[in-house]
Amino acid sequence: MDPIRSFDELSVGQDFAFGTMVMPLEEILDFARRYDPQPFHVDPVRAAAGPFGGLIASGLHTLAATFGHMLRTGLMEQVSMGGAGMELRWPAPVRPGDEIAVTGRVEELTPSRSKPDRGVARFRYTGTRTSDGAVVLEVLATHILKR
Repeated sequence: MDPIRSFDELSVGQDFAFGTMVMPLEEILDFARRYDPQPFHVDPVRAAAGPFGGLIASGLHTLAATFGHMLRTGLMEQVSMGGAGMELRWPAPVRPGDEIAVTGRVEELTPSRSKPDRGVARFRYTGTRTSDGAVVLEVLATHILKR
């Protein structure tokens, strides 16, 4: 994927496909043990009797893995000046071995009035499970980008 060189290269409605990633069991367990040790994330036996009927990835892990996957494409490497927040939801659980397709769409672009060397871009990122098309992650992220 060719990196963005300037905020000004973007347009509202522009779509990006970041390919797919897999959520391996060991990564799910490691993340959950460290950061989100709820039974349905760390204990297969208790998870089987829990609300999801089996082990699932932490939503925080799904977010971090998806965002990391997007960043590794290099799309924003030359322009990123950080983020300013996000709204997110997890409409469906992620299970060990799930393959997730990651896409992004430019929702809004606002050149900065006080700092003309940058702009604010809002991207909607979506993670979709490839096996059944279920959306597992939706994020509306605000990025500060160089112009």
